[in-house]
Amino acid sequence: MKSVLAALLFCTASVLGQPLSEADTNALLARIAESRSGHSVQAEFVEKRTLPMWSEPVVEKGTIAFEPPDRFLRKTRNLSLCDGRFLWMYYPEFRQVEKYPLNARGPGQLFSALGQALQFRNIAENFQVSASKLPDGYRLELIPRSGGLRRLLQSITLELDASLRLRSSNLMGRQGDRLETSYTNERILPPGSMDFTFTPPPSATVVMPLGGE
Repeated sequence: MKSVLAALLFCTASVLGQPLSEADTNALLARIAESRSGHSVQAEFVEKRTLPMWSEPVVEKGTIAFEPPDRFLRKTRNLSLCDGRFLWMYYPEFRQVEKYPLNARGPGQLFSALGQALQFRNIAENFQVSASKLPDGYRLELIPRSGGLRRLLQSITLELDASLRLRSSNLMGRQGDRLETSYTNERILPPGSMDFTFTPPPSATVVMPLGGE
């Protein structure tokens, strides 16, 4: 009986990971940030989005890229891009572009926070962080600190492999929404390797749902 219980405890620890101390967590965050400092990061991804009102989750795949301090590019059949000032969301099928200030509540704030988390930048300032060591990598649990972000986001879970490459992310929203993403072929590129500018096509209608110019 004791051997069975020990085996169960071992399996549970392997799945949940071994918690890291605050000092070890801070050291891990510093190592990850240093590995990405001053570089662009690009990866391929498969994403599953679940909403309570949907009978089935929606699965998409594409490419994603980041460049410090706050540039972000996500390509599927649609496009989401942060150029440092605005979040642009382009839907070619509908010939529509949505434009959000990054400092405003809503999608701009959420994408900015997610971009910072996936770049491992300002994590300790924006999130309460707990980390654990997995048999083949690390897991980070991020809880938003600011009230505005907490109204949109419940938590972000990140998993990295032993080489500190991002393996998966799990974003839990406050309305029961969930965004599960797996990443492959992560590449560290020289700064300036990616184009993070966006010009709306002439045939597209540009709207600013939150107002502004």
